[in-house]
Amino acid sequence: MFENYSKVVVLLVKALQQELTVEEEEKVRAWREACEENEALYAKVMSFEFVKMKTEQRERANSDDAYMQVKKRCRRRLQVRRWRNVSVAAASILLFFGGWFYSETNLLSNFDNVMEKDSEIIVSGSKAELILSGGERMILGKGQLDSVWMHEGMEVHSTEDRVSYVGERPCGKEGQPVELQYNILRVPRGGEYSVVLGDGTLVCLNSESELRYPVRFDSEERKVFLRGEGFFEVTEDPEHPFVVEVENARIEVLGTTFNVCGYAAEERVVTTLVEGMVRLSSESQSVILVPNEQGVLDKDGHLTKVEVDVFPHVAWQKGQLVFRQQPLERVMQVVSRWYDVEVVFRSEKAKKISFTGNMRRYDDFEQIVRMLEKTGGLIFNIEGRTIYITEK
Repeated sequence: MFENYSKVVVLLVKALQQELTVEEEEKVRAWREACEENEALYAKVMSFEFVKMKTEQRERANSDDAYMQVKKRCRRRLQVRRWRNVSVAAASILLFFGGWFYSETNLLSNFDNVMEKDSEIIVSGSKAELILSGGERMILGKGQLDSVWMHEGMEVHSTEDRVSYVGERPCGKEGQPVELQYNILRVPRGGEYSVVLGDGTLVCLNSESELRYPVRFDSEERKVFLRGEGFFEVTEDPEHPFVVEVENARIEVLGTTFNVCGYAAEERVVTTLVEGMVRLSSESQSVILVPNEQGVLDKDGHLTKVEVDVFPHVAWQKGQLVFRQQPLERVMQVVSRWYDVEVVFRSEKAKKISFTGNMRRYDDFEQIVRMLEKTGGLIFNIEGRTIYITEK
């Protein structure tokens, strides 16, 4: 009916503005009657509640945008991604459909893909890349207009900081398993992003992390694959255990809140339990974790369990860095991911200096540096996006 779905989006924008011609009205009618999914999307987009919600969200985004522009003029900040020549009506109903993305067409006009950078180091904020089961790619994050599209029978909503899947778990015919279609959410250094999976589970991804997950879970276990760090709030479903596989570890869940840190460079997987109960397993061992316990699987396959203060391990998803007597080398590993910088120690002794303190992710980087320098006897030199640490 349409060569690409961009024409549908343009017609829906015109429908909201009551600018359709007779011929265009006929095309919209035919598209609506083509399948139930089209009719459901049309009804939702044309509803007063949907347009009101999207308009309010756009107004908030514009307000935030203006604030950031003032900060840029005053403090030489990064310029947030801008969208050019898109009407308010279009901004309210931008729709994507499975298999069609900006890589194939310009919707209403061109837009900026590139964030302008100056020499100041700051956290970029929400940003991610979504890779669909068919290979299509979509850039998510700050400056993005709220979107709704259909993918593998699921209604998918995306905002500046979250992508959500809405639908029901399918049932295979006569007990046959359902073929799973996997998406990948990839967060770069300096970014953060969240996803609400099809079962309602919330996963917050930290910088330099990746989650591979099925668009729809099958009738058995709910399994996802993590690289990096993620904070999970799992929807309770005793009949369908939730499983996280990360590096050489497996975490089995029934319904709980926990944090998993499994960066390959750190050569260990750390699971910290906030609520509920999980089983952390390696190839040869397993332990049960209860709230305020932490399981650690090291590179040699050794599995240990200790009691911990949970807050320092989960504070990152609230925008804070909390360290308790941590070596500076560990502190700078985290800082480098958050701010997308490289760190060079010019003294091996400096790596072992103990640091205790709290940092806010969106504080000026200069404040972070001054706090770290107070650990004593250190000088931080910043050259571009590289931090050199030397002893005085």
